[in-house]
Amino acid sequence: MLDLLIAYQETDALRSLLAQWDAHTASEPPVGQYRWTNIALWPVARGATVSASTGIEGNPLTSVEVDEVLSGVAVEARPADIREVLNYNRTLELANRAALRSDFEWTQELLRRLNATVMDGLEDDEGGEYRHEPVVVGAGLYAPPEWQRLPDLMSQLVEWLRTPLDCHPIIRAGLTHLNMVSIHPWLNGNGRTARVAGSLMLMRCGVGSPELLNVESAIRADTNGYFAVLQHSQGATYQSDRHSATEWLEYFAAMCTRRLEIQTRLIAALQADVGLLVMDLADAGLPTDWTPILLTASLIPIRVTTVAQRLDLSVARVRAMVAEMARTGWLEPLGAYRGRRYVAGPRLVGLRLSGPRLVDRYRGLTSSQD
Repeated sequence: MLDLLIAYQETDALRSLLAQWDAHTASEPPVGQYRWTNIALWPVARGATVSASTGIEGNPLTSVEVDEVLSGVAVEARPADIREVLNYNRTLELANRAALRSDFEWTQELLRRLNATVMDGLEDDEGGEYRHEPVVVGAGLYAPPEWQRLPDLMSQLVEWLRTPLDCHPIIRAGLTHLNMVSIHPWLNGNGRTARVAGSLMLMRCGVGSPELLNVESAIRADTNGYFAVLQHSQGATYQSDRHSATEWLEYFAAMCTRRLEIQTRLIAALQADVGLLVMDLADAGLPTDWTPILLTASLIPIRVTTVAQRLDLSVARVRAMVAEMARTGWLEPLGAYRGRRYVAGPRLVGLRLSGPRLVDRYRGLTSSQD
């Protein structure tokens, strides 16, 4: 019998939340129908995910500063805080690449690599090696397993991760997250590694882009509730046979469902914005292939190199396009040449697009229904 926190009851509340998730995902249009919206939303989603997950652990950088760090702009901050942000972004990239591999397999080495990337060059960087000392979590509220048990527990966890189970993707991701933080195999970076591993499980269960879901923002907005539910599900010490994961799974499923509703609403707004942009550009006799660039700039400052990569175009071509957009009032440049970014200009602001008004809620910065 596996010594893991995997026992739970499928309560009416949990079934209802999973049914809501399934109803939302079943009604999604094919990816090709909103490719431009995904291109525009992706940098916002990645920045929001990185900002929220590192912020949960106390990183003081604002979401704007995180966006600037990820786009290569110099930010006045502690080097360690900047490194945390860059490390987490690299860890997400590692997980995304791993999920797409045809020969993917859950291994302890993969989990160690995720943690090693999270902690690279930071205090308590142990290169992904399991801890060799006892620790307490949450000011003594929880005592993880003794370090001598870690190799066996992590072996059991990988065995469970590899086993095909007939359960919902949200259940699989939630249990992955819970067991990673409860076993607490590393001195530091356990929460960040658990959140990436949970996202990786979602990808392996068919959820294409967990960053677009951005559960991390929901956790950051309710950090006290998050840690309270974890602590209640874990108990004071690691005793998997005495604790149920039901409360945690209900909490996790509720977060995922709320985030999916917000994502769906934002994508619908962006689809409407695409139509407005295409019509306005066509009426002005301007190229409609400016649309994905302008849509992105309405949400977040853009850089030429990043846009070129996302659109699979040459840097020279994108630079020429962006320069023309700036000349005609659609964009405005910010910063010196090497760190130059572009934001919405007066013509783009004047369209009063719907998407930008929902971005703060998507980032978890407001609970407004606007």
